[in-house]
This record gives sequence, structure tokens and C-alpha cells, in this order.
Amino acid sequence: MLNKFKTSVILSLVLAIMLSIGVVFPAAEVNAASTYSGTVDYVKDGDTIYLRQPVAGTRQIRFLGIDTPETFTVDGKDPGNQVDPYGNAAKAYLKNLLPSGTKITLVTDVVEKDAFDRLLAYVYKGTLDVNKDLVEKGYAETYVIWPNSHDSERYESLRNAMISARNNGLGIWNSSNPLQERPFEYRDRMFDEVQDKYVGDFYTKKYVDPADYKLIKIEDQVFFFSEQDAINAGYSHQ
Repeated sequence: MLNKFKTSVILSLVLAIMLSIGVVFPAAEVNAASTYSGTVDYVKDGDTIYLRQPVAGTRQIRFLGIDTPETFTVDGKDPGNQVDPYGNAAKAYLKNLLPSGTKITLVTDVVEKDAFDRLLAYVYKGTLDVNKDLVEKGYAETYVIWPNSHDSERYESLRNAMISARNNGLGIWNSSNPLQERPFEYRDRMFDEVQDKYVGDFYTKKYVDPADYKLIKIEDQVFFFSEQDAINAGYSHQ
């Protein structure tokens, strides 16, 4: 795992190039990859935890590259099967895996914090890649927002984990009761919003408008905050 951590110099160079050509990361803190140690306080939901002590100025950690079903509802709207069983199942699994007091390692990526001041990280319990584990067991889908999780090794590791879980009908991919809405679709519906991110195909390097995101296979998707981000990443319109 240590070899994976030795990427900060490369990412620093990449970041410098991005900034020189005017890449903008909206409402987020830009950084090179860093590694932190922390102690779990409690699990908020399947992809968010709190630490006992702040790391990089925050206690809240949002898992990178993945998205688990939500555990909230808004204004009495029908949650379908988002919360029960899938949101609750992901949270319960993570609570069992990372009980209060668990020592963890946090590895960040190009963008270190989001608009909610959450640290965006790959979480390790010893040598266990917790982000990947959640995907492998069918508790999460991949959710890559450029430029994080965009290197080939990381992207394909999570992608292959999701394909394996789907092929085996695990968790959210259970054919008898599949997850009715992807987590971001659920959030949009709860808050009366529409999908607003451009979506690219990691392999063809083509992107589509937000409304056309379903044209890209789930396992090949990369999300961009703006069309200019997609262009800066080397994607062209499909």
C-alpha cells in the first residue's frame, strides 16, 4: 500500500499544469495527495464518517470514488427502497467494520475537500481498502467526479469491483429487489433538482450533456462539474 501513497510528487506536477491552463475546482480545496491517520468517532451513513479529532481542519470524511444509498427522506417523499433496506444496510455494514475507536489511514487525491468542508479520502483499515470493499460487497456504486479517482489504476480497481458485485447480484444489484434509484438520482428527487454534471466515458474520452448521462454505461462514467472541466480533462462532446 505504501507504493500507492508515493504519488504526491506526480500529482503536484499534474496539478500545476491544470492550474496553469485555468482549470477551476468549484467550491473545493485543491491539494496534492496526502496521507493522514485518524480515529473513527462514528459512522454517519454508508460513505461518511466522523473522526474523534480533526484532520486537515475537519472531522467529517466523505469516501472518494463511491456512492452509497442514502439514509434520509425529505418532506415525506416516498424513499422507495433507497433507505430501507439499502441505505440502512450500507450504514450498518460500515458501523460493524469501523466501530468507534478504529484506527484508519486516509489518503486524499487532487481535490482534498468538498463544498461542505468534508475531507475526501480513500479509507484504509490496516491494508483493507474500505472504499473498494463497500463496492465489492454491493453496498456502493462507483461515483467518480474528476479529477479525483481518475488515474487508471484507481478507476479500474473500483470499476472491476462494481462489475463483480453486479455480476454476482450482491446488495444493490440483487435482481429480485434492485436499487430503484442511484444515490445521486435520489438526492436530486428529494431536493427537486436535476442532474447538472456533465458525464464522460473514461475509455472513449467522450462526454455528454447532463440530461444524457444514461447514454454512458454506469461502470464507465466520470462526472464533471462543468463542460470546461470535461474539455480540460481531454474529453470531447459525443
